[in-house]
Amino acid sequence: MAIKRSKSWPILTVVIAVLVIVIAIPQDKRQFVPSFLHSAKLHYGLDLIGGTQLDFRISEREMLEQIEALDQQIADLESQDAAPDRIAGLRAQKLAIDDQQRNIVEAIRTVLERRINALGVSEAVITPSYIGNEKHLLVECPGVVDTQECINTVGKTIKLEFKEEFTEATDEYDSEVRARADAIMERIQAGEELAVVGEDMSDELGVGYDNEREFFYDELFDGLEKLWENDIDSGAKKIDGSISIPQQDSDGNITFQEIPGIFIAEVVKPRESKGRVIDNPELALEHIADIEDGATYQTNDDVALINDDSVENALSEMSVGDIRPVSVTEEEAAILFMRSRTEGSEVMTASHILIAFEGALSTDESVTRTAGEALALAQELKTRIDEGEEFADLAKEYSDGPSGVEGGSLGEFGRGTMVPAFEAVSFDLAEGEVSEPTETQFGYHLIKSDIAPEKKPDLVSFDALTIKGEGAFERADKFATDIESNAIQRDEDAITIRSLFFSLLPTGWKDTTLDGKHFRSATVTLDPTTNLPVVQITFDAEGGELFYELTKNNVGKRIAIFVGGTLVSAPTVQTEISGGVAVITGSQNFEEAKNLAVDLNTGAIPAPIYLAGQRTVEATLGAQALNTSVEAALIGIAILMLFMILMYRILGLIADIALCAYAVLFLALLKVPLFLFSGQYIVLTLAGMAGIILSIGMAVDANILIFERIKEELRKGKMFTTAVETGFQRAWPSIRDGNVSTFITCVVLFLVGTSIVRGFAATLGMGVLISMFSAIVVTKWLLHRIAKSPLAENTALFGVKAPKEPQA
Repeated sequence: MAIKRSKSWPILTVVIAVLVIVIAIPQDKRQFVPSFLHSAKLHYGLDLIGGTQLDFRISEREMLEQIEALDQQIADLESQDAAPDRIAGLRAQKLAIDDQQRNIVEAIRTVLERRINALGVSEAVITPSYIGNEKHLLVECPGVVDTQECINTVGKTIKLEFKEEFTEATDEYDSEVRARADAIMERIQAGEELAVVGEDMSDELGVGYDNEREFFYDELFDGLEKLWENDIDSGAKKIDGSISIPQQDSDGNITFQEIPGIFIAEVVKPRESKGRVIDNPELALEHIADIEDGATYQTNDDVALINDDSVENALSEMSVGDIRPVSVTEEEAAILFMRSRTEGSEVMTASHILIAFEGALSTDESVTRTAGEALALAQELKTRIDEGEEFADLAKEYSDGPSGVEGGSLGEFGRGTMVPAFEAVSFDLAEGEVSEPTETQFGYHLIKSDIAPEKKPDLVSFDALTIKGEGAFERADKFATDIESNAIQRDEDAITIRSLFFSLLPTGWKDTTLDGKHFRSATVTLDPTTNLPVVQITFDAEGGELFYELTKNNVGKRIAIFVGGTLVSAPTVQTEISGGVAVITGSQNFEEAKNLAVDLNTGAIPAPIYLAGQRTVEATLGAQALNTSVEAALIGIAILMLFMILMYRILGLIADIALCAYAVLFLALLKVPLFLFSGQYIVLTLAGMAGIILSIGMAVDANILIFERIKEELRKGKMFTTAVETGFQRAWPSIRDGNVSTFITCVVLFLVGTSIVRGFAATLGMGVLISMFSAIVVTKWLLHRIAKSPLAENTALFGVKAPKEPQA
């Protein structure tokens, strides 16, 4: 029974072909199509579009410590013949941790993938990597050149911790810290690297870690000077010392607190001479005086600005901290640095007669006159002064003030010294003039101006570097610019040290058994009292019990909530809390609370990760690599198509048409999701481009096998239709075996290779499948169309000479 071909097949084929062509068209040229077709685009990798590659090391220290502690507990219970169920429970915990450790890479990879998606990077590639016993994840973020943003988002450790108050530095605490330091030292002596141990410990309270820090001698922390003569082969040392922590006092001044502790430190780079930036202008000027010919350095304190010269004119315009070059003469210049400035005030010299009255401020008990009597006496004395009596003599006789014995002289005083009423009158007097009676809270005053008010000059303290010689001002101007831009350096020895510091001073908090592993979910709600957004945390059953005990034991005290090592809230416990729910306050707005909840829900990772390396590819470099790859592909295709036409004539042209169909189909498939319905795309990289170019050659290789078989049949004198069928039948086994073996190789490379190898394998494998389709289906269809045309009768068009007629 014959099977009839459905009439719908040609229509379906045309529809699929149109869709493929539309998808293959550049995105900006298909504005007319529906949105689901318009969104299809190529997805480029890091090396083609630029971006950031981050290398994260996974720390398994906490898991290993938990396993070690469980092993010890199991051994202790077995030695004590404890109940089997207790031992079984501990073994179950250990098995759970072992299972988590086996799956740690995939668990963290999933979390990092969610974080990267939050950055809007859908083409990111996360590849596991193993260096010795260390587990790493290589994260490629194409299109993200802001490295710090990528690190902050992808590499953050969202670790939820609850801590109790602890502020007393007891002997027990001191012993615990020293025991921790000793244990770390033993691990390093056993072969572990300080760099790895330091990263693992860096997120713990009371521990500080510097990976590679350069010190000049005067910058070394107390105790680290013992490493000054060491080299990189000296190994790690345990040293008692201290660090200085800047802090702000109640007045806003910066002070330094000495924190005693224990260093475990090693020299990373031995002492070597380095250019040290001199950011102190005084030291910079002094250094220039030492190295510059014709330069002298001088300090000046409390200099009155009274002269009209270039230096003092410049100083009068400067503020504290200013640096300014100034020309003194044609061959002399100076660099001025102002350290302090005291503004000159208006001063005068005056005398007064005080007539006090009963009840006035600071009046002696012997004074019994009334205010009216005091005013009358003051007016009488003013008349007598106007008539010629000496002011000083009357002051000695009548003044109730302490200056009376000296003739009423107050000496020199400035504005703001005297009470307002007294000052207002005195500074308006001409020299020698006596005021009318002036009332203040002390009584009535007669004020005499001995020396009229005058403005005192400003007092400045400054450093001056004088430069003499040719081009003095230009040299001074350059040095001044260098000082302001911190470009003055001097050679000093520096050493690079890696250090882990254990503080012997409590941080104010201590660990509890409640942490992120008991976390279930986080939601944003509103505080009914303040109406501010808060993050509500729900614990599992065990966490709820631990939280109840924690709050019960700390009523009236604070419990700190840390997220990623940062204190986010420290509420005071009013009463024990049951139900397994805690609240994190401190969010300033709803968005901040929402981000924290999202971090806790989707970002919590089962182990800390640390940045071990990073690489940034600029977008311009990626674009250059992409253009070069496309150019190479186009040149290769053009040469290949020309070769096929020269060698196989019409058959070559057919192969070229099939190759174009292959390219269009390949381009369309690169733009759509894998398997059409998944959320994953093929990401093009340089290695992937190499796979595409190689697959083009393999696509033509199948055509060459077919065409050679067809030509063999034509030489035997067979009809073109028969030659085509026979050629395909004989070429198919070779095509099948060659492509299948190549595809198997691609599968193996994809499964076991790194990200670069997998990109090559993916595109090459896809190219193999598409090339088989284009060679078998497209080429065969085109040859059948030729077979029905008059061209099939002329074998010369196929590169085959017509067979000769037999001679009689």
